[in-house]
Amino acid sequence: MAIIDTGWLIHKPEQKHLLSHALDCAEHLGAQLEAVDLASFIADTPSFLAKTANVISLLESADLGTLLLSAHQHDFKVGLLPVHPKSKVCRLFQIPVKMEDAMPLALESETGTRLDLLLCNGEVVTWLVSLGDVPLIELRQIADNQALLWQRLKAVPTDLLTLLNIRPKAVVLTTAKGNTVKTAIAGALVIENDIESLADHFANETIANANGKLSAVLVAPSSVMDYLSFLLTFLSPNPRLSKSIGYIETASLALESRELLHYYIDGQARSASELQFNIVPKAVSVKVGPKFVVAPATTDVNKEIIKTKTLPQREEHLTSLKQRLPLFSIAQEEDFKETFLLLREYACFSVPFTLLMMLSTMLATFGLFLNSTPVVIGAMILAPLMGPLVSMSMGILRNDNKLVMAALQVLALGTGLTLLVAAITTILLPYEQATNEILSRLQPNLLDLGVAVVSGIAAAYAHARESIQKSLPGVAVAVALVPPACVMGVGIGWFDWNIISGAGLLFLTNLVGITLAGTLTFLCLGFAPVIKVNRSFGFSVLLTILISVPLYKALENTVVYQRMEKSISTKTYEVNGKSLLLTDVSAMPEGDKIKILGQLHSSELILASDIAALRDVIGEQLDEPIVLDVSLRLAQ
Repeated sequence: MAIIDTGWLIHKPEQKHLLSHALDCAEHLGAQLEAVDLASFIADTPSFLAKTANVISLLESADLGTLLLSAHQHDFKVGLLPVHPKSKVCRLFQIPVKMEDAMPLALESETGTRLDLLLCNGEVVTWLVSLGDVPLIELRQIADNQALLWQRLKAVPTDLLTLLNIRPKAVVLTTAKGNTVKTAIAGALVIENDIESLADHFANETIANANGKLSAVLVAPSSVMDYLSFLLTFLSPNPRLSKSIGYIETASLALESRELLHYYIDGQARSASELQFNIVPKAVSVKVGPKFVVAPATTDVNKEIIKTKTLPQREEHLTSLKQRLPLFSIAQEEDFKETFLLLREYACFSVPFTLLMMLSTMLATFGLFLNSTPVVIGAMILAPLMGPLVSMSMGILRNDNKLVMAALQVLALGTGLTLLVAAITTILLPYEQATNEILSRLQPNLLDLGVAVVSGIAAAYAHARESIQKSLPGVAVAVALVPPACVMGVGIGWFDWNIISGAGLLFLTNLVGITLAGTLTFLCLGFAPVIKVNRSFGFSVLLTILISVPLYKALENTVVYQRMEKSISTKTYEVNGKSLLLTDVSAMPEGDKIKILGQLHSSELILASDIAALRDVIGEQLDEPIVLDVSLRLAQ
């Protein structure tokens, strides 16, 4: 390995403490280096080169650009030394992190790799150009994979407060081939050599050194929700190109804005309203490490990569982003045309709808009387009420009164048909006793409202995403309106107001909860701006609050009844000299009393007087008047 005899060791005043070690390492290898301040070398480069053209850099990336520009202008090779073990120069050019290991490579006389230079408004960029401050991700720190974790986390509290105040900058991007992109960005990164940065992480593109092109990553969310989705993409171990991320690979790039843009070149603050990026191919010769990989000779320099279709580009969208980033995406009719057409079809009464409603009602009614959960679930899947419910949610959100009224008419006709068929079926069947499937739908509480809300979210999301259309049968089970409506029909057939009112409250709970949750889900998915939320939405919220009052009281009663059931079923009663045990206990209100149901176990003959005495004992235990309804089981 040939070693230079003499050379210049270029440094900044803050690197003086490293000079002694660097000079000793060079002398140990047989080379005599003379330390020169960077400013002095740049001021009179020809005079220094006249004595020797061997130049060794002891500079960090921000200052190395100045030296590389001089190397391009005066055509001399540059050797590199680490300023510290975590120096970005080591990572960028794959040189050893220890001075004694890097010195032999820097002193070689024959080596040198021709590299491109990235210029930003005439300044050399050795690392990257970052534009904008993106909350929760400080772009310059993330791009530097040596940044400490605490440096990334310490700004989180402040960033959370500013998340809702992101104001994207409207910019016009023009590539080397004249392709123009007009969008609004929250931040951007432009690199050439830093192939390990987040450009590779987000763009899913293979980025190579010295390929004659720059790489630009654009962070351009359409809303705060899109931005949060972008953050999840960043944290993913296997990221994909987020719809909030754009990527451009080209030989030159112009970035223009009507506003003053604040940006950083290798960490140095700059300001301008126009940024011009250019690649100078094979501009300098640098002594890089053995692991440094350049682009293959077959690389097509003229090929451009432009991935910006998902970024905000419509004029009305860009106008809405001028003030601040909206919480939810602005709806664009053409983006959701197919979904809107489908929901309008759901809001139309038809023969298939009528037939399916009748069949599902009959099936659910049979399942209720057979006390068969699988049969009831089958009726849920068959019932077509999910469509008009979701249509009504969309109509409420987008202030489409026509769609809301059409969906309400279909729901009203479907519900009326269900009540009629269930009542007639109940009258024709020889059943007079309520089963557990019927009783379980007579005492709704707040948990049922929670089920309705989750069901509404699932229903709206399934209709908004084609990729999960196969999940609609499962969503249909969750959106359970037919079973409580059938129980109401059973109550009508029996002329039992308690059944009608209890099941009616559950039906109304499901209807309101599903509709409201569906509306909010469509809002979060960007089907309408917040400004379109209207009186119908406010009425839905008010109705949900009003329904929550009796549901909350019912939940309190359920807790009380469960405690009663537990206290009764865990105790053996001594009545009239006989040991009695109650199992499968359930408690429910019946007028001004509490009805206790269960199975009574005993090894002795039980008389009516024994049951009456047991009723009195349990009544004293609960301090409530009760009605005891038990079935006897004798064990010998």
